[in-house]
Amino acid sequence: MKPLSPYEAAGEGFRLIRREPRAFLVWTVIWFLTFSLAAWTVAVSRPVAFAGPTPASLQGISERFGPYSLLLMALFSVVWLVTAVAAFRAVLRPAERRGFYLRLSLDELRLAGVTLGAFFVAIPFGVAPAYLVFLLATPFMHAMPTATGVIRWIGVFLTICLDIWLGVRLSLIAVETFSERRFHLTAYWPVTRGRFWYLLVAYFLFFLVFLGLTVIFALLIGLLLSVGAAPSAGVAARGGLLVQAGVLTALTSLSWTLSSTLFYACQAHAFRDIIGEGRAGVPPV
Repeated sequence: MKPLSPYEAAGEGFRLIRREPRAFLVWTVIWFLTFSLAAWTVAVSRPVAFAGPTPASLQGISERFGPYSLLLMALFSVVWLVTAVAAFRAVLRPAERRGFYLRLSLDELRLAGVTLGAFFVAIPFGVAPAYLVFLLATPFMHAMPTATGVIRWIGVFLTICLDIWLGVRLSLIAVETFSERRFHLTAYWPVTRGRFWYLLVAYFLFFLVFLGLTVIFALLIGLLLSVGAAPSAGVAARGGLLVQAGVLTALTSLSWTLSSTLFYACQAHAFRDIIGEGRAGVPPV
């Protein structure tokens, strides 16, 4: 087996886009239409929805986006499922390029099930590391009350480390479920055994790329918003606002599709390298 390279894993998304530019363009257009439809629906159903701060809960989303909030959430969920699995499919099953790798099949339904299950499991597992560190640190805080602040900071650091470790070890659940076409519960944990640092470095490299892309798109969006439209109610001003909104939506769609494609391709490449070509579902010995 060839040595694992986190650099190749982090760059798999760029190779995918270079190999399948039309598929990537179609995914971007789908997200553009989704964002546009959502904005139009919200604007028509509740024009004041864009005012105020970003909602911080499901109730806040419902209050802000009006009666279509559930439909919009369902729409975004379906589009996310379809495009995420398309990225997995393009890397792991490149021969299935029909329809630009887009499907609505059992693969997408399984990913939906995994995501829903992970949402409920993450609640207790997300609290467990913090509770464990708290139990371990409590005797030290009682014995050394003057050092309580330092011990708390150490506890926070250890909690973050534990969360990162668990997140990395379980990060390939979705792509493994897709690859094996089943819920293989006993293989999710073993498949990443001995691959923690490889995956962590790959994800860190992706994060650096993502950070750079975020800065670039933030500057472009900021520049677009700074141009503004003429303070007039005329047809030209309204047309300018529509063009500005269209370009803003296009930039947002491109940013989202590019970032998500890079991430899912990175995961698919890492999984393929770990298990080896043609050995889907077989964890490393």
